[in-house]
Amino acid sequence: MQLLRHLLLITLTLFSVNAAEPALTGKLARVGITDSDIEDMRRWRELRLWIDEAIKQGASGLILDIHVTQSHAQLALPLAEEMARLKVKTRAFVNTSAIGGGALLALACDEIWMAPGSRIGAAPPKVQADESLSQKAQDTLLAESLAVLKAGARSLCKLKGHRPEIADAFVDREKGLSLGATALAEKGELLLLDADAAVQSVDGKPLLARAIIADVEALAKSATPAGTLVNLNAAWLEKLNETVVEAKPATKTAAKPEVKTPVIARDQSYKDKVIVIPVGEDDLIIPARFEFMKRTLNLCNDQGAEAVIFELDTPGGLAWDTISLMMKDLQNLKTRSYAFVNTRAISAGAMIAMATDTIYMAPASAIGASTPVSGDGTPLAQAERAKNNSAFMGMARTVVREKGHDVRIIEGMIDMDRGLTINGQIIIPKGEIVTLDSEQATMLINGKPLLAKGIVKSIDEIKQRESLKGEVITAEPTGFEMIAIWVTRYASILIIIGLAGGYLEMQTPGFGLPGFVAIGAFALFFFGHYVAGSLAGQETMVVAAIFILGIVLIGVELLAAPGTILPGVLGFLCVMVALVYAMSGWEVAPPSGEVPASGGISFNFATYAVGIRNFTLGVSGAAIIITLLVLWMPELRPFRALVLQSSAGGTLEDTPSMRDAARASVGDSGTARSALRPYGTIEIGGRLVEAMVEGGYVQSGTAIRVREVRGEKIIVEAV
Repeated sequence: MQLLRHLLLITLTLFSVNAAEPALTGKLARVGITDSDIEDMRRWRELRLWIDEAIKQGASGLILDIHVTQSHAQLALPLAEEMARLKVKTRAFVNTSAIGGGALLALACDEIWMAPGSRIGAAPPKVQADESLSQKAQDTLLAESLAVLKAGARSLCKLKGHRPEIADAFVDREKGLSLGATALAEKGELLLLDADAAVQSVDGKPLLARAIIADVEALAKSATPAGTLVNLNAAWLEKLNETVVEAKPATKTAAKPEVKTPVIARDQSYKDKVIVIPVGEDDLIIPARFEFMKRTLNLCNDQGAEAVIFELDTPGGLAWDTISLMMKDLQNLKTRSYAFVNTRAISAGAMIAMATDTIYMAPASAIGASTPVSGDGTPLAQAERAKNNSAFMGMARTVVREKGHDVRIIEGMIDMDRGLTINGQIIIPKGEIVTLDSEQATMLINGKPLLAKGIVKSIDEIKQRESLKGEVITAEPTGFEMIAIWVTRYASILIIIGLAGGYLEMQTPGFGLPGFVAIGAFALFFFGHYVAGSLAGQETMVVAAIFILGIVLIGVELLAAPGTILPGVLGFLCVMVALVYAMSGWEVAPPSGEVPASGGISFNFATYAVGIRNFTLGVSGAAIIITLLVLWMPELRPFRALVLQSSAGGTLEDTPSMRDAARASVGDSGTARSALRPYGTIEIGGRLVEAMVEGGYVQSGTAIRVREVRGEKIIVEAV
């Protein structure tokens, strides 16, 4: 009996395990990749949902069935980096073509297989032509894109065991590729491999692809004994969800809850904690985000954090804010600082990384390309570029040297004419902006890493390597700081609402909803910029006073003394100065804290460019809204209901004055009963009507004649 009980228990246990087994265990998942999947982010997010669910369901591998002919490589690079980080074996099946972005996705896979007659390669950067830019500026923009793309492609190859020179030849037409006496791609042309060339043996291993195979089903059979292939699509996901619900066992061990990194509260102590500051794609273009990072670093100093780690995945941002963060806050940081490049630290992101004590790279990552560009992302003119390069290098060099990094690296990142040569070894040639992939950044020069200490996959691995003991906590903005970030990001919208609401309030009797809306919009505007740090101390009151003075002067122009012009102009200027200064307060003082050599106040238009742009957008938007409201508001049903047509005995056109005006005809004679300057009252046929004169005035008692009738407007002239 006891033996029977044990057998029954074992049987139930095995049944429970089998019932809980993921649906795709031992199977391969296949997903098709086309140009639209790369170019449409909604399609890519849907595709990623399928892949993640397949991995969760226990798929033993993933096959990317690639048919891509023309998508941009820049668009595909971050997607390829996502694929490279998947924790499952990936295979690329080049089904007819993997050109441009498709080639990068193939390089992100562990294995590449070719269909008969297929092609792979030709993935150059593409920069849209702009006639407003000089040829030098366009060349600089192209060089920067090329450096970033090449570093990313090389990093993918090194991570997945492909030949890095293949990536260079795919991306850079100046590289070419030769195997012995055979030139696969001459200098000046991009490498595009057909199936036979991709699988040819070089030094005992295939050049790029494992083999030529008939179709994806044959690939699945060669990859797993069962060769079971599951096609991922929306219908598959829907069916899977239904199956999982139906097959869910009655009793199941509770799943272990996902452990998430806690979000730090501003009132929580930083003492002995490892504080992670995430720097994402848009974070370095928002000045308020810099203020948040500065406050976080100050708290780390005051409360004694164990370490600060910047987790970087950014294409760059505001140059002067970055320099200020490097030279002031990171230099004054008392605790250890680290940078985790996961997966991009481009431009301003690279400068922040090099201002930390130690840098770590993710497996497929890149750092560099810090050449200054204008506010709209375009390269600077040659003279301005040289001036900015000199200024940036001078300031950045000090910080980089202090942190123990090689200053030649930051110089090559900023100035494309320098390149990077260490001990006679050319790592990046002159004419290319220095951008290092993870392998290059960690290569050993005289026993010391070139830039980064090592390649890691997570923050926890950094903790382990650096023997950090504290709890890892991610610093995030508080409620007020989030308000500041959103207000500074969408300041022009608040200006639109405030100006439009204020104008409508001045045009209506009493004080109503438009006035409250305007006050609320401008109060939020100034509060957000105060919290963000662009206004501080007494200047907040001064700016607010100038703004209120401007509103009062505009009110005088519109209500008390219309037509005088001067109060309106002065009021508009006061409002503009207050709003633009509030939006530019971060940049008013030089980042180094130095004063102009002349001892006076210098004005640099670039300092106020963002504020002026937002103000211009706000005024233009408000003008459009006001015009639309003036034209259409009277026709809207809620406003028509306010006109007492039935109570007044008809419409406006039925009033006696309007009926008398409608009887006037061109050529009718009469007498001016009041002075016309230019409007006044005339008598025609015993009827008193309102009329106007153009180009002068008419005295009372003067004989007049109707010259023109425009609707209800009667235009007369003296006889």
